[in-house]
Amino acid sequence: MKKFIYAILLLLSAAATASVSNVVFVAFDVETTGFSPDSDRIIEIGAVKSRNGEILETAQWLINPGIPIRNFDVHGITDEQVAESPAFAEAYRAFKAFAGDGVLIAHNASFDVRFMAAEIKRNELKPIPNATLNSLTLFRRWYPAAPSHKLGELATELGIPVATEHRARDDAETLLNILAHGLKRHPEATLEQIRATANGTYHFDGSHRQ
Repeated sequence: MKKFIYAILLLLSAAATASVSNVVFVAFDVETTGFSPDSDRIIEIGAVKSRNGEILETAQWLINPGIPIRNFDVHGITDEQVAESPAFAEAYRAFKAFAGDGVLIAHNASFDVRFMAAEIKRNELKPIPNATLNSLTLFRRWYPAAPSHKLGELATELGIPVATEHRARDDAETLLNILAHGLKRHPEATLEQIRATANGTYHFDGSHRQ
């Protein structure tokens, strides 16, 4: 048993120090009815999967929150658009399958993860074990001279095309394009170094680990 545990620790150590060229990153973003995880709900999850700077797959799920959408002006999603959509539990199962064992990353991850954690608890679901990196902290440290670290503004500053802002899948793809740009500037970066630069990871059980 001790040999088995030691072997697992060696594998984890090797993964942390290996090049990120083979790491599958899954950027995700959520749109919501408002800004409180306690009283508001998720109405859209967008996710984009990439490896070594190449987009592998994209997905998007609209969700019927069961309550009125209060911040239409942020994302443009209406009550009518989500009226026939499934509830969170169904979308979450699809998101879980999409994410697989990828490394999750989100911009201002504490917001997205807090909403996901609240919905998971509310629906009595099991949190997926994937760690989520905070790209906002990462990009602030990678691009300290940038006038803004909002996704769209940072992408424009770097000459990266921007799709429709404040829709989940488009924001996730913009995030990954900025990540690919940053990794080209930091070709020796390991996953552990990225995790440290991003100030640890967020988890769907509500924890933040450094």
